[in-house]
Amino acid sequence: MHDHVTYTRSPILATETVPVLVFADVDGTGRRQPMEIEREVAWFPECEAKVAFFHGGQHLKDGVCLVDHSYGLGSCLTSAVRDARRFADHYSVGRDSSLTVEVVGTMKLTAVLPNPVETISQARGYREVPNEWYLNSKGTLEELRKLWAGEDATPPATVRGMKDSATVRETIWTSRNTEEENASLLVAFRAKAGITA
Repeated sequence: MHDHVTYTRSPILATETVPVLVFADVDGTGRRQPMEIEREVAWFPECEAKVAFFHGGQHLKDGVCLVDHSYGLGSCLTSAVRDARRFADHYSVGRDSSLTVEVVGTMKLTAVLPNPVETISQARGYREVPNEWYLNSKGTLEELRKLWAGEDATPPATVRGMKDSATVRETIWTSRNTEEENASLLVAFRAKAGITA
C-alpha cells in the first residue's frame, strides 16, 4: 500500500474519476500483471519558492527551497524572498554585481487520494497518488512494454503528471531589480497562480 502522506491547508480544487493502469500481484505469486482500474483523484494547489545563485549568468547552486504545505497557500513566497534579501545583503550583492540571487516561485496542482487520513493543526493529510499510476489510454500498456524491453518508446503519462500544463513557474525576486520591480514580479506571479490571500 502506498502510504506517503502530504499535508496542506489548501482547498481541494477538483475531484475526478481517472482511468488508471497499475501493475499488481493479482494471483498471489508475486508476479505483477497489468490491471485497468478507475480511481478518484483530488487536486490541490501547492506552492514552492526556491532561492538560486548565479554568477555571470551561469547557475552556481540552489539555496533554500520552501513549500507551504501546512502554513497556507503562498506562505513560502515571502519567506524565500526574505531569505534571498538576507543572502544578498550578507554578500553585498547589488544590482550591478556579477553574482545574482533569485527566487523562483512555482505553483502546481498535486494529485492525492480524496479523503484525508489525518489532520494536524489546521493541515489535512492526504495520501499521495503513487508514481506508478499511469493514465490509461490507448497504447499505454504497449509503450510500457517497449520501455521495459529497452526499446525506444514514449513514457506514458502518469496520473500525477496530468495537470503539469497548469504549472506556473516564474522569477518572483532578483537582486538585479529594484524593490518596486520585485514587488511587481511577486504580484504578477500571485495573480497568475491564483493566490488571493
